Order: sequence, then C-alpha cells, then structure tokens
Amino acid sequence: MNRFFLRCGKIFDMARTFGNVLEGRPVLTVFDVTKLCQQRCPMCNIRKERCSHLALDSIREHAENLRRFGIRYVFLQGGEPTLRNDLIAIIDIFNENNIKPTVISNGVLFPFELAEAIAHRRCNLSVSLDTLDREKFRKIRGTDDFDSVIRTITNAAKIKNKHGNWSIVTTVTGLSTLDEIKKLEQFARENGFMYAVRPYIVVGGVAGRRCEELAYSREKIIPIFQYMSDRARVDNVLACLLYEEHMRYLRGEKMSRCDAMTRSFLLQETGDFSPCIELPQLKFDLKDFSRAKRDYAGLIDSCNRESPCFYNCGRETGVVWKNKWKLMVRIFDLIRQMSRYGNLF
Repeated sequence: MNRFFLRCGKIFDMARTFGNVLEGRPVLTVFDVTKLCQQRCPMCNIRKERCSHLALDSIREHAENLRRFGIRYVFLQGGEPTLRNDLIAIIDIFNENNIKPTVISNGVLFPFELAEAIAHRRCNLSVSLDTLDREKFRKIRGTDDFDSVIRTITNAAKIKNKHGNWSIVTTVTGLSTLDEIKKLEQFARENGFMYAVRPYIVVGGVAGRRCEELAYSREKIIPIFQYMSDRARVDNVLACLLYEEHMRYLRGEKMSRCDAMTRSFLLQETGDFSPCIELPQLKFDLKDFSRAKRDYAGLIDSCNRESPCFYNCGRETGVVWKNKWKLMVRIFDLIRQMSRYGNLF
C-alpha cells in the first residue's frame, strides 16, 4: 500500500512539473548551499569568507514547498557544496521530494567515500576541470589543487553502477586551445565521465568577474564549440543544440530571453528566493511567485539585453524547450542516447 501511494505521489509531482513547463513556470532551482570555497578563481565573485548555512530542517521545508510548486530539478552549488559535511543529507532531502539533484563541484575536497555515497543515489555530478596543465590550472583556479582534482576523477572511475550522470565540465577561457579540449575529452572518456564545455562569461556582474588574463577573442574559441557541436551531432542531440546556442551567443547574435523566473530561479544560502545568480538583490516569496515574475520582468529583460550571460541555470532548460519540435523528430535518438548515458536531466 505504501508503495502504491509513493507511486501516486510521483505521478502527481510529475504532473505539476509538466504543468509548469506548459505555463512558463520554473522546473529548476539553483541552490547555493554555501558561499564558502577553497579556490580563488579570478573569474568568480560568488565566494565569501564567511557564510551562514541553512539548517537541514529549513532545507527540508524549502524542498517540500518546491515540490508543491512543481520543481523537478535542483543544482546544488556554491561556493563549493562539498564543504558542507551534511551534503549527503541534503541530497536525500531533495530525492525524498522527487526533486533530482545535481552536485556542481570543483573536485578539490572529494574523498572516495563521498563519491561512492553520491554514486549510490539518484544524483548527477558535475566536476570542473579546465585544463591538464598545472600552471594554467593555477591561473584559472587561483590555487594549486590540480593533483586533488585529478585524484577525485581517477578515484571516481573505480566506482561502478552510478545512479546519475557524471560529467567533467571545462570553462573555456582565453587560455584554452582546441588541442587541449581534445585531450580533456579523452581524459574524461577514459575515466567514465561525459564531457562538456561552457564559455567563460566575460561580462562583469554580481556572480561573474571580468579577468583580462582569462578573457578571450570570440573568434578564437568558436572553433572549440564548433568541434564539440560536430561531435555531439552524432551521439548527443541535447548537447548539440546547446553548443549551437553557445555559438550564437559568442557571435554576438540576439539571444532569446533567459530562463530566469520562466524555467529557473535561485534559492540563496540565506533561504531567500531570487530570479538568478546575477540578480540576488531581487527577492520574492514562493507563495507570491506570479506577482514577482510580473514585477521583475522588465529588469530581467534589461539584463538579458544589455549584458546577456550563459550560465547553466540561465539558458539550458529554455534551449531544450525552444527546440522541442526538433527533439520530437529525433525522439528515438534521444531515447537511445539516454539509455546509453543515463538520465541527462
């Protein structure tokens, strides 16, 4: 009987999420579980020296409210989420509420036991690795943690039967080269990870910081995304669509509206809700979401027009929805790829 009610609960939760998709309401929450971080990336403004953390009881209450709202996915990020010693408990709270978590980590503080615990849960994992060159790593991440990140990845390769999708993600900067991206792709494959690249967001903002040493000529890095798009065209329909959008962004073409308050929003480490990581000063109550969406629409449009970004939370869900008919045409390819890689979402 309990199993029957659990199954019914999952069906109701999926129905709420599907309703949100149709109504243009968020299905993804980005949760800054902490603002603490061991690294000192010159391209990031998020890290804080001191940070108050939400207690597990508060996180549980938020997760229950997010489930009732129709949220289906959560990014657990920071800062560095592994600096919380209750990260597994946080993952379990969201799973109990049928909200699938993705842990976004720099891979520095990641003992094998933690990786194994995540692998046994319904949870995706994204590990950042921007280069295989120790000196470049220090310039990009501001620390000498290269060996720790490599050890995290090679140890994770020993874990079998992961219950989520695990990926290595490279932030492409002015120091990146196509040859190095190919080496990183090979390294990811050898260790059982998917591989993805994202552009360094060079616009100065609340979350991102402009670093001249890491800034790039768009013409220089577009071939990297063209290479990734060509690779994905064969075996990853979703990634191919995303890389095409990345290239439109890099060419300076007009972007469609970002996902803030339409497909995603932010849950700050303080417990406050905001439209996105670049607009944390705008706050709202989840119970009054519709009014907040109307009130903040002009500010979000202005931000999107004057200094468009391409963070994971800001574009990816919308790209999928915008290309839904293309995906329907290739539905069998999509099913085949998801059976090969696991649930990409």
